[in-house]
Amino acid sequence: MSESTTIRIRSETRDRLNRLARVGGISAPELIAQLVDRAEADELFAQHARAFRELRDGAPSSLAAIEREDAAWHESDLASPPSPT
Repeated sequence: MSESTTIRIRSETRDRLNRLARVGGISAPELIAQLVDRAEADELFAQHARAFRELRDGAPSSLAAIEREDAAWHESDLASPPSPT
């Protein structure tokens, strides 16, 4: 088992976490870990969206080249798994 620690939260927040954990059939620490995982994934997607907007707005020709290359890969046989021979 991982090392644990204590964090200070409002009683209302603790009660809400415990209710959500109970409904989900998991422990409060497991719920907190899932929520942190989700927050990290959300941040990753937000960073990707920002980078895409910067590329789209700042270098549209580069984005167009990337999209053409991507389309070429998807249309090629290289994008498909090899067929057994």
